Amino acid sequence: MMNVNPMAPALEGFRQASQRWVERERARVRLTSGAAAIDALLGGGWPQGKVSEVVGPASSGRTGVVTATVAAATARGEVVAWLDAGDVFDPTSARAAGVEIERVLWVRPRGIEETVRAAELVLETGGFTVVVVDLAAAAAVGRGAQRSSEASLRLRLARAVERARAVALVLVEKPWAGTLAGAAVVLGRGALQWGQGEPAGPRWLVAIAADARAERGGARVAAAWQQQRAAGA
Repeated sequence: MMNVNPMAPALEGFRQASQRWVERERARVRLTSGAAAIDALLGGGWPQGKVSEVVGPASSGRTGVVTATVAAATARGEVVAWLDAGDVFDPTSARAAGVEIERVLWVRPRGIEETVRAAELVLETGGFTVVVVDLAAAAAVGRGAQRSSEASLRLRLARAVERARAVALVLVEKPWAGTLAGAAVVLGRGALQWGQGEPAGPRWLVAIAADARAERGGARVAAAWQQQRAAGA
């Protein structure tokens, strides 16, 4: 008499579905971050059609990571949107880091809910390969929407990014997108590198050497990353 596991068909179905998901994710197109060290962490760059996060405290280099991606995109002639919920974007510093400001749509929404809605509108318009969603300011996260509604906001953003096949980079101090994040780069404050300057005069900040790790598909990898001509947080 043969013992037949009644769960076998269901388990086989789950196995096949999981395998299809793995194959699809491996084939997903990736967009360069503009920094070789970050690309190496991400396995080739940011996954298109996914929300990715850049996580870290102030002065950890998170804006520098995103600026490198934007600079690379605008250098290719692409158009980028920067949704600045905290009103902290500095066009002058971005230009100095290689961003073609003329190719950047700068939007200053108020609060997280308005920021997500702005992202949906930008993504529905089409033509934007990268959309930066800066929620790092304390006023943007946790105050613009009740915590109970943040789950729906995360889902709305993820769906809009998937439909547009774009790259959305969310800047936050603590993880926000959760399981909906296609990748996350987590930064820690690193050592500051100062120029020599004049005797008895001021010194210029020339770089931030940050510790970075990436999380993708449940795996973590780590490396050191250096942001030249540090601009912003």
